Order: sequence, then structure tokens, then C-alpha cells
Amino acid sequence: MDERLEKALTFSNYRATIENRRVTVTRRFETMRIVHKNNGLFFADETTIAFVNMLINDGHTDAILLDRNDNPIEIDDLPGFKEELMNVYFTAINEYSTQMKKLSKARSVKKAMDW
Repeated sequence: MDERLEKALTFSNYRATIENRRVTVTRRFETMRIVHKNNGLFFADETTIAFVNMLINDGHTDAILLDRNDNPIEIDDLPGFKEELMNVYFTAINEYSTQMKKLSKARSVKKAMDW
């Protein structure tokens, strides 16, 4: 095989591997941010955390919130729920950041596949 063709094929394989790993890491990050509470499904994201924090700042200790499936879910301990959301969010974002940094430093298919 021509040397240029072989280099192009190797680079193409490298780029495809990096992109596949990036998609996998992003999907894992999205999955890690899911919080189950009172048979509801919530997403630990900036919007949900800010909304719960606003309710707490307005003096609410409990509330009925819509989950990801638009089901009304009663949350009886908003401060505890906020803490849970923040813990889940920061655990997920820290792992996501670490994995993306590893991926950005990978200069070969073998390193990109190493976890």
C-alpha cells in the first residue's frame, strides 16, 4: 500500500476513534446527571439547581416540581434535594472534565482507547 494512503487511513482511524470516545464520554456525563426522587426523574443541571435554589431563597421547604416526563412530583425537603442535585452534578462534571482532558491528550488510537 502507498505510504501516503496508509498514513491517511491511520489518521482517519484515529479521528473516528477520538470522535466515538467523545460521544461515549458525553453520553456517560448525561446519564450520570440523572437523579431519581419520589418516583420522578430529574436532571441535575444548572437550570434545575437554580430553580430549586430560588424556591429555597423564597422560603419554601417543599414544592411540587415537574420531572423530565412532566409528572408532578412532590419534594418535601428542598434543601436536601438541592444538595443531592449539586452532589450529582459536580461528581458528573468532574469525571467528564477528567475524561475529556485525557481524550484531548491522546495522540494515538491506543491512548484514546485507554481508560
